[in-house]
Amino acid sequence: MSQQNFHKLFTIYFIVFGLLISLCGATINYYLQVNEINKSLERKASEIFKIKNENILINAIKNMDNIIKSLANNRVVNEYITSKKSNKEDEVREIFFAIANSNNTIMQTRLLNKDGLEIIRINRDSSEEEPYIVDKSQLQNKSQRDYFKILSKMNKNEIWHSNFDLNIENGKIEVPYKPTFRIGMPIFDKDKFEGIVIINVLLNDLFRVIGNSTIFEHYIIDKNQNYILHPNSQFSFNKYTNIQRDIKEDFPDGLESKEVFSYSLKNILKNEDESIMFLKTKSDYKQELIKDKTNTLIIVFVLTLLLSLIMAIFVSKTPIEIQRKLYKANNRLKEFKSIIDKYVITTTTRPDSTIVEVSSAFEKISGYSKEELLGKEISIIKHPQRDKQIIKELWDTILEQKTWTGIIKNKKKNGEEYWLEQTIIPKINEENKNIENFLSISVDITDKKELEKIATIDKLTNIYNRRMLDDFLKTEIEIANRHNEDLSLIIVDIDHFKIVNDTFGHLAGDNLLTSISKIILENIRNTDIFGRYGGEEFLIICRKTTKENAFVLAEKLRILIKEFKFDEIGHKTISLGISDFQKSDTVETLFKKADTALYEAKNTGRDKSVIYKVE
Repeated sequence: MSQQNFHKLFTIYFIVFGLLISLCGATINYYLQVNEINKSLERKASEIFKIKNENILINAIKNMDNIIKSLANNRVVNEYITSKKSNKEDEVREIFFAIANSNNTIMQTRLLNKDGLEIIRINRDSSEEEPYIVDKSQLQNKSQRDYFKILSKMNKNEIWHSNFDLNIENGKIEVPYKPTFRIGMPIFDKDKFEGIVIINVLLNDLFRVIGNSTIFEHYIIDKNQNYILHPNSQFSFNKYTNIQRDIKEDFPDGLESKEVFSYSLKNILKNEDESIMFLKTKSDYKQELIKDKTNTLIIVFVLTLLLSLIMAIFVSKTPIEIQRKLYKANNRLKEFKSIIDKYVITTTTRPDSTIVEVSSAFEKISGYSKEELLGKEISIIKHPQRDKQIIKELWDTILEQKTWTGIIKNKKKNGEEYWLEQTIIPKINEENKNIENFLSISVDITDKKELEKIATIDKLTNIYNRRMLDDFLKTEIEIANRHNEDLSLIIVDIDHFKIVNDTFGHLAGDNLLTSISKIILENIRNTDIFGRYGGEEFLIICRKTTKENAFVLAEKLRILIKEFKFDEIGHKTISLGISDFQKSDTVETLFKKADTALYEAKNTGRDKSVIYKVE
């Protein structure tokens, strides 16, 4: 066999061998990638459900449960329905109106006597409109409705949840359709049933938030496989609209398919629906993932094959030929590098924080071009509200030549904020062992942070909402009890807030809430926890603070607000109730003591701070 033929045969054998290795490797890698995609989708589904379940659905249900409890256990309401004191009617109506006005998803708030007759009803025609008191002539007898029959047989302090359905008025489904959820509770005088309170909640906004996802289609299905929620709204509540939809049209591979993830809502909702939430992977999303993985595998396969060819030529050809082929391989590797550059968020900075390299993916998320970034300090993307403690921890770690991983809040060129989960790796000079630069590899988690914000922050005032305040208060009570520390609670209530809404409009009322929130936030300690508890009521949790010091803070805030002149409204006053933690206190008792003090402040002339006194 001639040398030339040997070289040809050797080259062919080497290429065939490389081709087989590439095919086997690519095939195995493909199935591993598909399996990883399925696992990733399962993790994402679980994370999304957890966020929407715990932070949205449970919070919404819990909030409504608290509202119904407060109405059913309200002293004035109980006195009115048991004693029939007509002088209490206006006060009760005002309480019900305030509840309806506090949440634009509440479409009806009703008080029924033991015979099923509506005594008070507050209606809202839509979430964009204001509630109004229904005239007595239009009140109805609901004794034959299922919910009244159920509630009249329930025990004291027991809460009833309806199935998800469409609102019914005068025996007919209301058009346009209003997806409705009812929550009710019986009222007792000792052990004697006296009536019920019930609220109707509009589900449009809740379902919109639940169904919003770029990855999954969201379905809620009852025990009879009727749709409660469907991505195509015309099929939602099809049990009531008589629009038929075969479940196999949406789930051709069945509800147990690998691309469908199910989560029971039975423990959240105390109704008979036994509803289940299904998250079905959007076909275009998974196809795009597979496409990306496939493209990468093709590139790897081609590169492997090319490397096999290069090795064959390396063995069978001259060094000049070797150099030529390696040059081609290098170009292919550059193409692979460009793919990484396009999809992976990376930055390289010197120890003095000067940017020396960024990926195209970083340009895209920051809004800056490479020309605008290179040579600039990394602080160009610094958000003014960054956590200083996290930044200190970051620098302490990387300057010790250790890898740091954490979450950083940044600012785009247009001023928008975005969140990165970053891993920063110091690159060490092997000769002098000094740091040459820092490599940062990041993942965009902005969408996740936005969902967290929605679940914890009051939309109007941008401070903590009631759910977070309850969680904080529970935690602080545990800490105070464990370490025998002082803890005080201040409830702040705006005096005659209803008059502001009635006189100047709800926009002026919202502006007043926002302004007062800002004044308080700017004048409390960094260790104090502040949020909106509901309506015109705020809470301040004062860590390691006696009731006397809390009173000093309360008086300071009261005077500041009293002296402040608000646009359009003028001067306004607040009343404050103060309580301190005792060993036997729970969240409920600590709050009740502060609320009792607030009640005394408001009933003794308002515009004052009162410390709870043990009777």
